[in-house]
Amino acid sequence: MAKYHRWFQRLALPFVQLAFHIHFKLHVVGRENIPEGGCVVCPNHKHNSDPPLAACGISNRHSIRIMAKKELFEIRGLSWLITWLGAFPVDRSRADLTAIKTALQAVKDGNKLLIFPQGTRGASENEAKDGAAMLALKTKAPIVPMYITEKKEKHGRVNVIIGKPFLPDPKSKDYAALSQEIMRRIYELKPEEER
Repeated sequence: MAKYHRWFQRLALPFVQLAFHIHFKLHVVGRENIPEGGCVVCPNHKHNSDPPLAACGISNRHSIRIMAKKELFEIRGLSWLITWLGAFPVDRSRADLTAIKTALQAVKDGNKLLIFPQGTRGASENEAKDGAAMLALKTKAPIVPMYITEKKEKHGRVNVIIGKPFLPDPKSKDYAALSQEIMRRIYELKPEEER
């Protein structure tokens, strides 16, 4: 069984970033907003390239764990690669306790947890699952909104914009309201030229 290797992630991410600089005109803004210690990084999700783009935005200076749909781990060859890079599977059809425990522990251990609040590529701008909100409230970790260009074209500019972290009200248990707040903050980062 493959497992996460921080050294491999640190080594591989600059090559992934270089590939994106060649394929797209990758432009990252706001890395200074990534806090020290564990946090929940929440990007929008429209394209297969969003997870590695988000990881490049965070950079290899931070340890990153990525919650990814379990179907990706059923692809031979890809499974070990994404696991080594920090991904772990989640079964989106049910409350996946193993994935939840892995995510909670990752944040407690000081990792940047990458989770897409929309849960799937086909979701609309104001559609969100409650997983990211629940994990942030349970860990009391800061939430970092991130916007990634949705319409990507080869050799076109792709923005990865990292917003300021915010702490939700620790007394709140309203996951739906926090999920909507996360989405609002993500799309506030959308540049004028993409509206």
